[in-house]
Amino acid sequence: METTLYFKDIRSKDQNDYPSKIYKVEYSRMLIEVLDTEHINGRPHYFSSPRLRDEFINNMKDHILRINSEELSKIQSYWKKNQLDFYLLINQ
Repeated sequence: METTLYFKDIRSKDQNDYPSKIYKVEYSRMLIEVLDTEHINGRPHYFSSPRLRDEFINNMKDHILRINSEELSKIQSYWKKNQLDFYLLINQ
């Protein structure tokens, strides 16, 4: 059984069809890490119980798709590249 699962939020995507949020769920922890363009390595969203964490995911199930760690790395690299491109653009 996998201990860490990743889900991409399909409600909002950029012009290149990359998601703006990813949710990292670890089986044994009562938190979900939210990864986005501002928090590429994640920021924690805590829950008081695993049941509440699972309810959060179940409420979003129509808006998320499971991804593997390779796809996660690809998306994070894309976000990092876009941050660098934006930084270079505003500092010209």
